[in-house]
Amino acid sequence: MATRPTTERDEASNLRHQLADRLLSAGHIRTSPVESAFRTVPRHAFAPEVPTEMAYANDTIPTRHASDGRTISSVSAPWLQADMLEAARIRPGHHVLEIGSGGYNAALIAELVGPIGNVATLDIDPFVTERATRFLAETGYDRARVITADAEDLPEGIVPDEGFDAIMATVDTWDVPWIHALAEGGRLVAPLRLHQYVWAIGFTKRDGELHSDGPLTVCGFVPMQGAGAWDANRRTVPGKGIHLAWEDGTPLPVDQLAAAFSRELSLTRTHVTVGGQEPFDALTLYLAGALPGFCRLSVDADSDNGVLNPPPPHWPGAAIVRGASLARLATERIADGDDGNGVYELVVHGYGPTRHLAAKEMAEQVQHWQRNHRAASYPCITVQPVASHGSASDGHTPHVFRKKHTRISVDWPVIPGTAALLTDDEGRYLLHLRSADKPIWRPGQWALLGGNTEKGETCDEAIVRELAEDTGLTIPGLTTFATLDTLEANGSLKDRVRVYQGRLNLPAHEIQLRDGIQLRWTRIEETAEMTMDPGTAAVLQAHHGGSHSARGSDGILPTVQVHEPNDHRSRSIVGAHLVLIRDGAVLLGKRHANSAFAPSTWHLPAGHREDSEAAASCMIREAEEETGLVIAEGDLSLVHVVDLLDPGSPIPRVQFFFAASRWEGEPVVREPDRCTEWRWWPLTALPEPIVAYTRAALESMSRGALYTAMGWS
Repeated sequence: MATRPTTERDEASNLRHQLADRLLSAGHIRTSPVESAFRTVPRHAFAPEVPTEMAYANDTIPTRHASDGRTISSVSAPWLQADMLEAARIRPGHHVLEIGSGGYNAALIAELVGPIGNVATLDIDPFVTERATRFLAETGYDRARVITADAEDLPEGIVPDEGFDAIMATVDTWDVPWIHALAEGGRLVAPLRLHQYVWAIGFTKRDGELHSDGPLTVCGFVPMQGAGAWDANRRTVPGKGIHLAWEDGTPLPVDQLAAAFSRELSLTRTHVTVGGQEPFDALTLYLAGALPGFCRLSVDADSDNGVLNPPPPHWPGAAIVRGASLARLATERIADGDDGNGVYELVVHGYGPTRHLAAKEMAEQVQHWQRNHRAASYPCITVQPVASHGSASDGHTPHVFRKKHTRISVDWPVIPGTAALLTDDEGRYLLHLRSADKPIWRPGQWALLGGNTEKGETCDEAIVRELAEDTGLTIPGLTTFATLDTLEANGSLKDRVRVYQGRLNLPAHEIQLRDGIQLRWTRIEETAEMTMDPGTAAVLQAHHGGSHSARGSDGILPTVQVHEPNDHRSRSIVGAHLVLIRDGAVLLGKRHANSAFAPSTWHLPAGHREDSEAAASCMIREAEEETGLVIAEGDLSLVHVVDLLDPGSPIPRVQFFFAASRWEGEPVVREPDRCTEWRWWPLTALPEPIVAYTRAALESMSRGALYTAMGWS
């Protein structure tokens, strides 16, 4: 290659060492081999289009663009290359495959594997591979083999007999079809794409599967091309300039959402806060796995769309679709913050007829993440080949993402909250009354002092901080007492708390309570007359009975379990059915052949009440979701009730039938997976098959009866 002038070589060398110094100081470079590689490989030689100083900036250098201006090849940002090389744990003599070429990263890998190692770098674009081949030869790294191929199917002969020791992908990776090419115990580092979020993740192959064991780094790479390119699965709400994307999961109908964004929205507070510069990408990954129907929401910049505080173009919002309603995660600035970047509360905006319910569902998951997972450094991700896991299920499995070649599961460590079991010399317990006016855990109940563990804290550190924040007290000699697990009715974990015990002899009125209503010293027999947090009550009983006084012989902390209180009073499932009569005919829909209830059978437009929803509101919502018809509540009247009583079912059902005096629109199929057609049938010639209680209700109404009791089955 042509020799550069001495002053230019000196400038490049100085800039290269300055870049290495910055990466080392910031913690991106953590080992001497990676440091040596960055100080050796001339980055500017792989980006001759830009000035030398720009080549050594800690930023991406675009090198090829598509016809629409999108970057389709680049030299990645040095900080990210360093992080990924460290995660790959490449050693001298290793065989390494790079997916996505540019030359510079291959040269860094060549420095790490040394002359006895092997580097193969692969790209689908001949322009990119020709460029990489030329630059690698010019810089003395021509021992790196450059391959032009589609990474979806690796060419024969390039995989070593024992597999590659490391595989690095430097393009957005929606799926991971290379597990078979990786040696057992080998490392794979890739920018994994889940629901449009991208994280650089390091994996180790164990027993044919990939297991992550390090932090997730938010990043962005050029898109994968060829057979492995991802599909945005984007749907557009008609006339609104609002787009919803389901890169993972099954896209849902969106046409019915147009009316939702023309109505007043709801705002549900979570009381979960983040700093202005604090990322919360872990929360969005959690929501993507926890909530069925999760999608990403983006809006056209110049559209009149009805979206409050729309998300930025580069970071679409987290959303869920529930029929004709939608909920979306947003932020609201609530304080300036000590650093001047602000403090923001995570809130949920709801749109559509059941906006409150959809927003509540998402907000509850945000709060669950806050209580149980936020303090975790990172989740553990497992990638399994589809062939080894069997056929995929159509249903939603929490925190599982099904790809073409793999099944990706995300395991969220539970980081316990903390509580202080404080006693005095009289054997009394210090309890505090929680505010009843805040949407907090156990409002209006007596509980132990304590709170959540924050990120990076141990539980030991968290309880000391919480006591200081709540009361200004420092309690010496705190020791662990037990783990308190609160379980849902189905036995799944809802909340976990590590309980510490300590001694304090100080009158309650002398303790400055900074959060809550009141402190009091309480004897165990007095708690029976108090409104107690069930978990606190269980811990006090365990302590008073001496059943959890020490760790077991195996060193494991004893566990106190408490179930969420059950309401054993009789509850009925409430259904709402729409009776539309026009010219002596009633509107019926034919249910889908794969429907779980009454397949290929005619039925009225109907649905179930959700949570505390009024039956009339349910009817209005279901009518719009199923048929597209808009009905005002004042135009509905209750015309019949069917009481479905079945000795074989533990839950009775009450079915309300509403008639509408008028409505807007014509019936259309809005939920094709449930109903295949709507048709007007003469009341004197009802079709077969028809749902039995629907026929019974229509016949009773024709006789003027208001009530029918019959068996469900």
